[in-house]
This record gives sequence, C-alpha cells and structure tokens, in this order.
Amino acid sequence: MPDRLLYADDCLNVLNDESALPTGSVDLIYLDPPFNSNSHYNLPFKGKYKTARPVEAFNDIWFWGDEEETHLQDVSADPRTRSLADIVRLAQIMERGEGGQKKRSLAAYLLNMAIRLMPMRRVLKDSGSIYLHCDPTASHYLKLIMDAIFGQKNFRNEVVWGYRTGGVSKKWFGRKHDVILFYVHSEKAPYTFNLQKEPSYSTNSPPGFKEIQKHQDEYGRWYTLATMRDVWDINAIGRTSKERLGYPTQKPLALLERIIKASSNEGDIVLDPFCGCGTTVHAAEALKRRWIGIDISTFATGLIRKRIENSFGLSVDSIVVHGVPATIDEAKSLARRDKFEFEKWVCGVIGAEGMFHEPGTKGPDGGVDGLLKFFRIRENQRLVPEYAIVQVKGGNVTPDAVRALKATVDQFDVTAGIMVCFEDQMRTVENQRSKETFRDVWGAYPVIQGFSVENLLANTDPRLPFIVKRQGASLIV
Repeated sequence: MPDRLLYADDCLNVLNDESALPTGSVDLIYLDPPFNSNSHYNLPFKGKYKTARPVEAFNDIWFWGDEEETHLQDVSADPRTRSLADIVRLAQIMERGEGGQKKRSLAAYLLNMAIRLMPMRRVLKDSGSIYLHCDPTASHYLKLIMDAIFGQKNFRNEVVWGYRTGGVSKKWFGRKHDVILFYVHSEKAPYTFNLQKEPSYSTNSPPGFKEIQKHQDEYGRWYTLATMRDVWDINAIGRTSKERLGYPTQKPLALLERIIKASSNEGDIVLDPFCGCGTTVHAAEALKRRWIGIDISTFATGLIRKRIENSFGLSVDSIVVHGVPATIDEAKSLARRDKFEFEKWVCGVIGAEGMFHEPGTKGPDGGVDGLLKFFRIRENQRLVPEYAIVQVKGGNVTPDAVRALKATVDQFDVTAGIMVCFEDQMRTVENQRSKETFRDVWGAYPVIQGFSVENLLANTDPRLPFIVKRQGASLIV
C-alpha cells in the first residue's frame, strides 16, 4: 500500500472494496462526518463578492427514501447487525410524531452512518483505534451505533472538545463543544495508546510548591504535568487564523495531532474517510505516519493534494490519487460525463481558493468558476494581494467566450482571467484574447491567458507572479 493515498469517492465504496482497503490494514481511523445539522455547507470564498452564489460543498440534510429502505432490509437480514436495525427503527418511531419520513430524517442519517462504520471495523487492525467526531445533535444516537458495531466494552472515552468561536444565544448556554467518541477494535488485543500530559495548576500552593511543580508558563505560573483529561481546550480556527483555508467544518491541526500522537506510532497507517480539506492527512504527514484520505468531492481532493505537496515540498507523483483524472483521456471523459465535477476538479487542482455559483450555469457572475490568489510586487517593493478569475471549458471554446472573460475581469475588478481548456482549444483563446498586460517589478503578464488541461496535469502553473500556496499554518508565495 502506498504511503500517501487519496480517493475521490464515496467512502462507502472504498471501505467495501477489499482490494483497496484490506481487512486489518489500518492502525487509526479518525472521521469528521456530517453531523445531521440540517444545514448546507459551501465551498470556500463566498465573501469577496456579495452578488456571487457559492458552490455547495456538501448537504447535511437527510431524507428517507428507497435506497435507505433497501439498506435497512439488508441490515435487518444479517443476525450480526440486527441491533443496528433496531436503533434505526427506534429513530423512525420517534419521527412519526413529527410528520413521518417524508421530512428530514434522523433515521436516514443514522443508517447512512451505520453502513459506513461497519466496514471501518473490518479495515481496522486488532490493535487499532477509531475516533468519531460529532456534536450533541446526534452524539447520543451515534454512541448506540458505535456500541453495536465496536462493542460497549471497547468504548474508551467521550472526549469533549471545547472552544470559544462562533455565535451566541440569549435563549440557552453557549454551545461551544464537540464530542469525539474513542473506541478500540478489541479489548482483548493490546492497542496503541501513548499517554500524553497537560499542565495542572493549583491556586492553593503550599510552601515550597514551586520547587515541586518544576514548570513555569509564560505568565510566571507554576504547574505540574498531569495525565491528560478527556476535556480538551483547543482553539478552533477563527476568521483570522493562519490555518484557515475557508473550507467548511475545518478542524485545527492541534486537535488532529493530539489524536494521532495518542493512538498511533511513526509508520502506522491513519485513515480519514471524510477527509474534507485534509487536516488529518496533513497532521499525519507531519508526524511521519502513512495515510489514506477519502472525500466524495473532486474539488476537496485537488485541494488536499495541493496542500500536502506545497506544505511538505513533495513531488507530484508522491501522492497516489484514485477517482480523479490522471491522463488527458480521463479528463475528457470526466468533462463529457459531468461538466460540473470537471469544473470542480480543475479549480481544486489549479489551487483556486474557492468557487462561485453553481458550476456550468449562466448568470450575472459572467462565468466565474473560481478565484486564484497571487501577489504582485509593486514599485514600492510591497507585496500586494490580487486575484485572477478562473473559467473552465471542458468542450469547445468560442471567440465570444474569450471576449466575455475580459468583460468579466473588468466587471469584478480583478487583475487577470484564465481560460482553462484542452490544448486543441488553445488557439481560439490566443487568437481572441486581449493583448493587454499588467506589470510588476519582474516583467509583464497577460491579462487574459489560456491554460491547458495538459499543463494542469503536468503540474505547471499559469503565468502569474507569486501564486499563493499553503505551507503548514502560513502562506508562501
């Protein structure tokens, strides 16, 4: 198995594929799945232009349908999983008093989680552990699901992660914590757990206490190191955090580093089946673990790959990626099959900070698919942040489309526009594009330029000065 592996797919498909994830092959699983929050979550970068409609990253609203009914019948038919079916049916009974399954359905959410958690137990080693990240919306129901799959005796902790970011309410106490359910695969097998310490302060210090404590913090307070509790006070990612990628539900690196240090060792395999923007695999790479990330979004997969390559200086072939194009034929096949996913894939790979509108639709956005951030050095030697519009064409490029891109650049008051298309369409872009340029201290750059999918697959960058990339918790250019 490769040391670094990414899948753009529903994790259910990968987890049920023995050839992809053999039984007993993973040391640690961390998952941050949808929480049944009844919310829509958007891809990053919806705030620069008030008229832009963001593209949805995922939908955390669940309904009962034919597919759920089939899954429930399958779970009910297997004696090993009938208890899971009973939990789902209990949720159905509760919902009938609220209008039945035609409305939003907790039972559908629990069933979809259960059929994904079952194969996670299969792929986990006897010495392995799993951490399920959730919140009080459904943590008490998920605890029943986890007990049924992993066993009550294999439960170890309900970790409470407390933070202070987000909104407040005048009708209840501030809801400022998530829940992380920690289970091991087997109580009979030794499992990896590396004990961690945390500062323990005392406000009633006896004489000579500071000599006993031996540790002093930046504020001059003395403390001892005590066994870490199951209540964790780790700052969430705020609006001004250097870690912030703008991706919905992004978790801080410090949180994942604590989990990975506790329940794995160097060289172990860490799996995240709901990988999002890749914080888990980033932490795993930094801590010298092997890793597997799965996300259903092609945009997220491209973002993760760029994040890890740029943060750790890895070559383009150091990460094995399945489910996204690796050749021109595969890229053309995706463009024919699903132009929306093709646009998302391109924007993720090129490094766009986010996407506007519903891909492929027409409207006042003028065909903006993404925004690429770069820095221009002006004569005063200051780095000035600027943006290039990314527009993606998976088929023919017309002269009008190229001219319209220039109008869109002017409309949105950005510096440049990039038309991404296949090489056989590049001549149209070159013939019709504006010859206008912009300058910095290093030279001139085209305001409108073509960028081929062939160059995208070769891991080259558009002709822009200092394209923004992420490295660790800081920006590099």
